[in-house]
Amino acid sequence: MTPSGFAAVLAGWITTEVGRQPWTVYGLLRTSESAAPIKAAAVGASLVVLVVVYLAVFGAGTYYVLLLMAHSPGAGKIGDDWLTRSAGITPGPAMRHRLGRPTAKEDSHGT
Repeated sequence: MTPSGFAAVLAGWITTEVGRQPWTVYGLLRTSESAAPIKAAAVGASLVVLVVVYLAVFGAGTYYVLLLMAHSPGAGKIGDDWLTRSAGITPGPAMRHRLGRPTAKEDSHGT
């Protein structure tokens, strides 16, 4: 998702320019009128804010990942409340007699 903000900015710019371009090409809109009335200082300030925000978000994400990496993966214990099985139940013991093998009860009776 990192480049999605940049892609959104480019998509907005392309939409603006495509909507403006035919009028300028066919002579219905002067080139001076088709330029956005934004001063260079405003564009520079916008760029600085964008860079600062992205660095803050990237820095916070990197810090969080490093915190996660500092803990060992085996921190959870079996039996903790947060550790549950996907089906919600523990499977029962295997039924060996269905697989063609005699069970212990069948072996003891000799059947």
